[in-house]
Amino acid sequence: MSRLTPLSFQERHIAALVARFQAQRDNYARLTDPRELAKLRKLSAAVLLQAPTGTGKTLIATEVAARFSELERVVWFWFAPYATLIDQATAGLRRQAPQLKILNIRHQRTPDELAPGALFVITWQTVATKTKESRLARVTGDDGLSIDDLIALARDLGLRIGAVVDEAHHGFVKAREAYRFFTEVLQPDYALLMTATPKDSDIVRFAEATGYQVSDSAITRYEGYQAGLLKLGVKTARFLTRNNDEAALVDFEELALSQCAAMHRHLQAVLDEQGIGLTPLMLVQVPNGGAALQKARDYLTGPLKFAQSAVKVHVADEPDPNLQALAQDPSVEVLVFKMAIAMGFDAPRAFTLAALRGTRDANFGIQVVGRIMRVHSLLQRRTDLPPILNHGYVFLANSEAQEGLTGAAAAINRIQARTADTAPETVVTYTQGSSFVQVVKTGQTASIFPPDPTPDDAATGTESSTASDDSRPPNTAPPELHTPDFFPELTELARTTPTPDTQPGQTPLVRAFALDAQAQYDYPLQVKDPPPLMTEVMPPHPDDFEDQLVSFIDFSRVLGDRMPRRAKLVQRTLDIFADAETPEDEDIPASLSVAGIAQRARQIAFEYEDVDRRQFLQALRRRFRDALEADGFEMPESEEELTQQLERVLVRNPNLIRQAHKRCRAGQIQLQPVTLPAVQRFNDPPEKAKRNLYGLFPPDLSVEEKRFAEILDTSPEVDWWHRNPVRKPESVALYQWSSGVGFFPDFLVAVQGRKTGDGVALVEFKGPHLQQFDKEKAGAVHPHYGRVFMVGAGGGEKKELRLFRLTAGELVDDGLFEVIRLRYD
Repeated sequence: MSRLTPLSFQERHIAALVARFQAQRDNYARLTDPRELAKLRKLSAAVLLQAPTGTGKTLIATEVAARFSELERVVWFWFAPYATLIDQATAGLRRQAPQLKILNIRHQRTPDELAPGALFVITWQTVATKTKESRLARVTGDDGLSIDDLIALARDLGLRIGAVVDEAHHGFVKAREAYRFFTEVLQPDYALLMTATPKDSDIVRFAEATGYQVSDSAITRYEGYQAGLLKLGVKTARFLTRNNDEAALVDFEELALSQCAAMHRHLQAVLDEQGIGLTPLMLVQVPNGGAALQKARDYLTGPLKFAQSAVKVHVADEPDPNLQALAQDPSVEVLVFKMAIAMGFDAPRAFTLAALRGTRDANFGIQVVGRIMRVHSLLQRRTDLPPILNHGYVFLANSEAQEGLTGAAAAINRIQARTADTAPETVVTYTQGSSFVQVVKTGQTASIFPPDPTPDDAATGTESSTASDDSRPPNTAPPELHTPDFFPELTELARTTPTPDTQPGQTPLVRAFALDAQAQYDYPLQVKDPPPLMTEVMPPHPDDFEDQLVSFIDFSRVLGDRMPRRAKLVQRTLDIFADAETPEDEDIPASLSVAGIAQRARQIAFEYEDVDRRQFLQALRRRFRDALEADGFEMPESEEELTQQLERVLVRNPNLIRQAHKRCRAGQIQLQPVTLPAVQRFNDPPEKAKRNLYGLFPPDLSVEEKRFAEILDTSPEVDWWHRNPVRKPESVALYQWSSGVGFFPDFLVAVQGRKTGDGVALVEFKGPHLQQFDKEKAGAVHPHYGRVFMVGAGGGEKKELRLFRLTAGELVDDGLFEVIRLRYD
C-alpha cells in the first residue's frame, strides 16, 4: 500500500496537535529555571486522542510525529499494546512516514543511531517488568545501551523525548511498573495518548499515577461515517424463545453461526450484483477453551459447508503468523478468534460477527464492534450502494450477555468532537531574570511573581511520631484485670502471670474449659403417656426396583413425541447506535440440539438418587422398545437412534418418570409408630416453656418461629406442642406427598377438640421468602394426622401470622391464624 493522504477531519486534528506541541516547544525554550522543567512537562506535555476504531488514530499519530520532527529535535518511543502488533505498526510507520528513522529496540540502541526523528516501536512489556533479567532492553550490553542510558544520552545531546501510546487504556492497565517507567525514566517532553475506549476514570487514574495532566482531542463516530471510513451503524440480532421449555434445547451457538453465515452469503450476493470484487469476511468470536473452538470450526466446515481452506483460526494457543494478510486474502471467508485478536486487528472486509461468548465488558465490546465498523476502500465514499452494505451485523448466541455491545455503543456515542487546544493553559513567565511555570485558565490573569516556595518536608527537621496506642501517662501501671467469678479457675488465671508450661498436668484455663464442657442440662418429658406418634417410612429398595419403576411408565400416549421437530424463535434485530429505533422481529425456525436434548433427558432420568443409573437406563430402553413394537411403529435403525427418540419423549414429557416414581414409591411407603426420647440434653440451658413436651423453647428456633411457639405456649387450647426434628429416629415424616421426598413439618400441636390424628395437628412454619418457593407443602396430607397446616407472616405492616392453603396449584391466604383453626382440616 502507498502513503495515505489524510482526510479533512484528520488533517484538522493533525494540525491542532502539531500546533499544541509547538506551543509546548516554545514554552521549553522560554524556560530558564531548570527546576521548573518537570512541572512544565507534567502540566501540558500530554494530549489524549479519543476516536472510534477505524477513524485513523494511527494515521494521525504518525503524521504528528513526522511533521513535528521537522520542527523539533525529538526522539520518539511508540508503544504498541501487544508484541504481535509491533511489526504491523513498524510497517505502517515506514509506509506513511519514510522521513522518520524507524529503529529496532533489540539491536539499535547505540549513540550513533540517535538523531532527530528517530523512533523505536516497543511494548510496555519490553521496559516495564519487575525483574531486570526479563527486560533485556533495560540492560546495557553487547546489544547496545539500556533504554535508561539511551534516554539520558539523548537528553545530553539536546534531544527531546516524545511518546506515542497506542491503546493507552491497555498500556497502563496492569501497571505500577509502567507508571514508574513513564514518570521516572521516560519523562516525555511530548506525549500523545490514543484510545478507542475512553473512560474519564482512566484519565484521572493516569494523572494521579504519573502527575501528567491530560488535555484531550476527540473524533466522533459520525465524523468517521461522513468521511466514508465507518459504516452507518451496527445491528445486533439476538434470539428469543416463546417456549421456555425449548430454550434449554436450542443450541444458540449453532443458531448464531447459521444465521451469521446466511447474512454473510447474502452480502456476498449483493456485492456480486453491484459488480464489486470483494469477498466479505465473517468473524466468529469463541469463548476460551479448545472444545468451543473445535466445535465452531467443525460446524462451519460441516453443516454450514465452508471449505476447510476458507476458515482460519487465530487464538493464543493456535496463532496465525500471517494474521494481517488474512484481511487481504479473498480465499479466506471466516476468521475464528478469541479476545486477543480484538485489539488492533484491521479487517475492513468484515461485515458480520457471530459472538459465541458473552460480551459484557464495554472496552472489549468497543474493540469487537470496531472490527466490523470499518469500510473497505472499494466501498468508501460511494453513495450508490444498497443500504444493507451500510451496516455491520452481530449475531449473539447469548441474548442476555450483550451489555458489552450496548455499553460500547453508548461510550462511542458519548464522544463529543473536540480539537486539541493549540495554546495550552500553561505559560512561562519571566521575572527578576528568571522564569516560572503557571497555569492560566480562560478569564484569569497571569501572576507576575512566582509562588512562595514550599519548604521540603525533610527541611522542617520534624520527625515522625511513633506514639504507642497505649494512652496511659508515663510510669503508670496498667489497670488491674477483673474477672467475674463464673469459674474460680478463671479468676485464678487472671491473677497469675502467664508462663510457658511444659510440665504434665492441667493449667487453670484447661481446667476451666474442661468443667465447662462437662456442664449439660437434661429435660425429661413433661407430659405423661403422650399418644404414640405416627410417621411414614420409606423402606429400602427391592433388588428389582428399576424394573418395577419402568413398569409404571406408560409410553403409549406419548410415542408421537419421539420424532424431531424444530423450535420457533424470534430473531430481534436492533441498531446499537440508534436509541430511538424500534426492534425488528422475525420468526425463524431452529433445530433442537441433539446434545442439549440428551443432557436434559439425563437430568430428568437421573433426578432420583435412589435409582441405579445403569440398570434404569437399560430397563427404560427395553420398555420404550416394547412400546414401539406393541403399537406397530417402525423400529429405529440403530441403538443410537432409539436412544435419541427416547430422549425426545422424555424431554417433551418431563413428568413421565416423576409420576411413575411417585406411584411406584407410594405403594412401598409404610406407616409406623415412633417413640420420643425420654430426655432431651443440652450443653446450655434453654429458655423454659409451659406447654412444650419437654418444658423448653428449643434453641434452634428462628425469631419468627419463636414468635409462633410463644403463641402456642400461651394458648389454653393447646395441651402440648413439640418441635419436630429433621431426619431423626423420632421424626414425624411425610413421603407420599411428593414422589418419596422426605418432608418433616416444623411443629406437632395437640389441640383440644381436634378429632383427627389423636388430636395432633402438623404445622409447617414458613417465612415470607419461602412461602411461594415451598408452596407444595401447603397441600401435603399425612395418612394419620391429615392436612399439614402452613403458617407464616402476612404481607401487611402488622406482619400478622396467617394460614395458607394450596388451591389449584396456587398458595392463597386462608385467613388469620388462630389456634382454634387447627381443630379442623
